[in-house]
Amino acid sequence: MNIRRVLSASCQPLCHFYYQQRYYRHHQGVRILMYHRVDARADDDQLSVAPARFATQMAWLAENHQVISLAQMVAQRATTSDEKPQVVLTFDDGYLDNLLYAVPLLLHYQLPATFFVTTEFCQQTQQHPRYGQTAQRLHLNWQEVQQLAKHALFDIGSHTCQHPYLTELSNAQAWQEINDSRQILAEKLGQAPAFFCYPSGNMRAREMDWVQKAGYQAAVTVAPGLNTAATPLWALKRTEITDKDEPIDFQRKLSGGFDPIHQLLHWKRTRMMK
Repeated sequence: MNIRRVLSASCQPLCHFYYQQRYYRHHQGVRILMYHRVDARADDDQLSVAPARFATQMAWLAENHQVISLAQMVAQRATTSDEKPQVVLTFDDGYLDNLLYAVPLLLHYQLPATFFVTTEFCQQTQQHPRYGQTAQRLHLNWQEVQQLAKHALFDIGSHTCQHPYLTELSNAQAWQEINDSRQILAEKLGQAPAFFCYPSGNMRAREMDWVQKAGYQAAVTVAPGLNTAATPLWALKRTEITDKDEPIDFQRKLSGGFDPIHQLLHWKRTRMMK
């Protein structure tokens, strides 16, 4: 028995009323989806979504939601359409498979997205420690990032220089990761990124303050839930999508059915950080 599906189903009636009736109609919220890899992996990788499953998800989103850019969401401060709920797509870490498998589908359905890249990963001097040393290239290189940045549908955001746990760094180190990554991207792309992504969602007040000081317009976390006009721009919430999400799970995540579960898990995680 899939425990997460049973729990989400039990939460669904209440969440459907709360989100559809209250948030979407009164608070007018926007949900940001968090992806990492789009790749068919055999090792049950939490961060990977198989291309076929991703294709099904994008087709359903294109039919049932209004997918907007992160820039549009920030500009309108989380207001949403009266007809279809609005959704934002984000991808973390700058994986090569995003370009190979996700981008063609995004272009097919004309869905905007933000890709958060880590500068040392783009430089090919490091890669995400989760995967160790791999024979094949894991991350986008600078030429590929520049290719994405030139497309009107796509934004490039900063995901630091080395993907550290920011709260564990000294003041000087944390500022360097936040500020230098923005300067490097500005040099490589000809324009400074407007958005920042906290690696692993690891952040406190210090990191939020410095993201603002560095000049970013907004930043995303891994805290779950819907974004409303009251959500701080430097602590935007996201809903993680994984390969375990069957179509019914994906639809429930979009309508808030998994939010109570995710909020409990996030509360436990943040308690462990203290």
